Amino acid sequence: MDENNTQTKDKDIKVLRTYTSDMADAIRNNEMSVIKIALAEKEKREQENIYRKAEGTNFSKILLVIGGIIFIGAAIFGSYLLFKNKKVETIPQTSTTIDTFISYDANSKIDTTNITSSSELISLIQKEQTTPNLIKALFLTKNINGIPELLTTKNFLSLVQTTAPDALIRSLSDKYLLGKYSITGISNSDNKSSVFLVFETTNYSQAYASMLDWEKTMLKDLFVLFDINITESNSSLFNKQWKDIIINNKDARVLYGENGEDLLYYVFVDKNHFIITNNIDTLKEVTSRLITKNAQPQ
Repeated sequence: MDENNTQTKDKDIKVLRTYTSDMADAIRNNEMSVIKIALAEKEKREQENIYRKAEGTNFSKILLVIGGIIFIGAAIFGSYLLFKNKKVETIPQTSTTIDTFISYDANSKIDTTNITSSSELISLIQKEQTTPNLIKALFLTKNINGIPELLTTKNFLSLVQTTAPDALIRSLSDKYLLGKYSITGISNSDNKSSVFLVFETTNYSQAYASMLDWEKTMLKDLFVLFDINITESNSSLFNKQWKDIIINNKDARVLYGENGEDLLYYVFVDKNHFIITNNIDTLKEVTSRLITKNAQPQ
């Protein structure tokens, strides 16, 4: 009997111990879970603090946004300037040089749109300034539908009111050159500019014969343009005969004054071009440039 009681007690003690140990284990496990939860919560708060510090304050965020906007704006503006400069560089440069029979050192355009008389035109031509020993080309233009166009040979001869033979005008191309050459004198006060004309002919025989015919009235037509002093006392010069002369190995024609001074020259440099001027130095210079230009490969 006692033995049975002893076994029962031992069994109760074991059961009690097992329950107690289980409770202890459960408590320990719960404590560990609570600790883990607390640690995890603490770690989470620390991470959030780190993130908040990394993100900065609201003010720093605003500064960051403004800085970003400024940076983007600067990039766009820089790209615009780069594109604009590149566009400017790619614009083809137009030259104001007009190709003509000879090389020239300077040029000027004279608008004849509103000019109604030869005196107006000649006044503008005479006002054109030149540099000693340099040739200045004068291009006469007229606005056609708002666009400036070069005057043709026929229009030019009509504007200066010449009596050039019709056969001569028909033998000329539309292209011509009006220019000035300044001759250096002993002193600056002796410097004088001289007008010259270069015409292009499409029919040499007809042009040459017509020029001989024009000799009768050429001085009367051109003395104002070439600034030749003609008065009542020397008006007999209109009836003077032209002479032959050799200039730069070219057959030329010259009209002398009462005292042997040269008044007008003209010379066919080749079968396509002839020059009219009132000064022998100008004639030599223009002839030389015309020959040089024609000798260049086209």
